[in-house]
Amino acid sequence: MQDAITKPALSLRCKELFKERADKIKVQQKLNALLQRNQDMIKKAPKAKPSLKNRLLSNQVKVKNELYLVNLSIESMEENIVRSGCPGLSL
Repeated sequence: MQDAITKPALSLRCKELFKERADKIKVQQKLNALLQRNQDMIKKAPKAKPSLKNRLLSNQVKVKNELYLVNLSIESMEENIVRSGCPGLSL
């Protein structure tokens, strides 16, 4: 069997793309944790404080929107990695 010869520039570019993707996935995981915490707080919020519940609901919407944008960004990054010919991406 022959080994494929790869260009060093391509290899460095692939490593950078994988690092960016890993960073975005960490952000995605943090947002998922925040969303879960927020949902727990909404359940535990006292009914006597409707303003608190309203702020938590608005925070939930903001976190969901941010999570949606991060998911789109990750998806486009993965497509970019595949298009650029980087091997070893497991989706």
